[in-house]
Formats: sequence, C-alpha cells, structure tokens
Amino acid sequence: MFLEMLKDNQKELFLQLAIMAAKANGKIEAAEHEMLIKFADEMHIEPIADSEKSFDELIDEMVGVCGKPEKKIILFETVGIMNSDGDFDENETEFLSKIASKFEISNEELEYMMELVTAYIDVFTEIVNTVIEEE
Repeated sequence: MFLEMLKDNQKELFLQLAIMAAKANGKIEAAEHEMLIKFADEMHIEPIADSEKSFDELIDEMVGVCGKPEKKIILFETVGIMNSDGDFDENETEFLSKIASKFEISNEELEYMMELVTAYIDVFTEIVNTVIEEE
C-alpha cells in the first residue's frame, strides 16, 4: 500500500524482511508467497528467494537508513504479510514485537497497527464478497 514511498535500498531490505516474516511460523503459506510477489511488483523490484542477512543485521541496517515514517510503513506491511493467513501465531507476534522494539515503536502502537490491519482485511474481504456476489 505504501511501499512505493520507500527508497530503493529500503525496498530491498523490506523484501528480505518480508521473506523472514513469511517464514516466522516455519513455512511460507501460499497466501504469503503471493504477497511476496505482489510486494516486489508494487516496489518495481525483482522478487528474491531469501534474505542475504541475519535478522539482526537486517533490522540494524533498516534502523540506520529509515526514519519513523518508513519504519511504520515497513512494520504495517510486515503485519499485513503475517496476517495474510488469517491470524497471528505466537512466533509471528514475537517477530513483530522484535521489529517494533528495534524501531522504537511501543507495544501499544504495534497492537493498534495489528488491529487496523485486521480491520482493513475484514472490510476489504467484505467489499470483494459484495462485488462478486451473484444474485
């Protein structure tokens, strides 16, 4: 949604993080794989198969090159990929908490972001169902 606002180096870092996020529960679900491809398309970059860096290296680099708005974009989009299968499991919640902590985003703000993304997905699903509903 906001990924085009990121600079090129931030986009590449985000895509690596998105892959880690998709793997946080031990496997990449079909919906998560589809989102990874959509992310790359939205950012006009080539999809990648894996991250070149460790989680800590990646986050530390992001902290160095991102301001608060970019950090929020990255966290919102990461919340989105982790909710693409319909819920947040314990590993996914812990993963998001680690990112928020490194980005100096409070747990309360993270929880609010998670609620907003869930509400957004629910409303979008209702819209889609209304549009494709056959009479």
